[in-house]
Amino acid sequence: MRILVTAIGSMSAPYVIKSLRSYGHFVLGTDIYPGKWHFETRLCDAFRQAPLATQQDEYIKFLTQCCDDYNLDTILPLTDLEIDIINTHREAFKNNILLAMPDANVLNIARDKYKLYEQFKNDDSVPSIKTIRLIDFLNDSTLFTTFPCVAKTYNGRSSEGLIKNAFFKDIKAVENPNSYIIQEQIEGSIVTVDYVRSSKYNIDVSIAREELLRTKNGAGMTVRVFKDDKLVQLSSHIGNVLNINSAINMEFISASNGNYYLIDVNPRFSAGIAYSKIAGYDMVRNHFNALSGQIIEPQIHINELYITKHWEESIL
Repeated sequence: MRILVTAIGSMSAPYVIKSLRSYGHFVLGTDIYPGKWHFETRLCDAFRQAPLATQQDEYIKFLTQCCDDYNLDTILPLTDLEIDIINTHREAFKNNILLAMPDANVLNIARDKYKLYEQFKNDDSVPSIKTIRLIDFLNDSTLFTTFPCVAKTYNGRSSEGLIKNAFFKDIKAVENPNSYIIQEQIEGSIVTVDYVRSSKYNIDVSIAREELLRTKNGAGMTVRVFKDDKLVQLSSHIGNVLNINSAINMEFISASNGNYYLIDVNPRFSAGIAYSKIAGYDMVRNHFNALSGQIIEPQIHINELYITKHWEESIL
């Protein structure tokens, strides 16, 4: 395959690129910053500097031009914003270009935290956190009475706009209430599940990790990889309800009452996807197996592992 990988400066990119090239794929890396600023550029076969995805027309034209110039057959976006933009411009891409991301029906729910809540709030198999639109609360304060709470944008990414321990005065001060939801604040550790499913064969695999050290934008730096049959079944149920056919990641709060509360379904590779590879499973390879209609590799035995991410300095 000849693959365009976006946002090569993102945290998942080094492992993604290495995995693709280890299987013989050609990789064109793109990013909004110059290639010489990124170590990851040297991992790619070629590089092109991209315009901002928010400049939608220019960005889509850039992607289609890259496909023509490099005879590409696949686009693999690594960030939520790029997925959102590409999803709304699917018609711009030729039929022979694979958009290596979930389909529009999945994205419609996964990229809207309120719709995700609505999808599962009456599902006894999925512990859900009470969620309402902020604008609804401002019109009727009896809808939500549990403070402090969490406020966040309904389609946010990387914890942007997140307000924890919020009281009435905090959420009333939000500048764009139409773009916010508020949720009951539940204490517990964050658990991320790298998940892949083949809808054709109805097979799925999940690799879970507890995030022990986590950056402000939500990336786990030190993690504990573990297996919990309850969490495996929960992830599988969510994947089946949404009819996932790719690799994604789910985030939960592991509460003291033993429940895993769903907080996010991210329709992309997690920042820590390399942790799953270290645990023994290649999510990137099986992402493409699922998308191409091939059978994915089965669930592996998980040994408890403690893994940390670190950086080294390199001369560019």
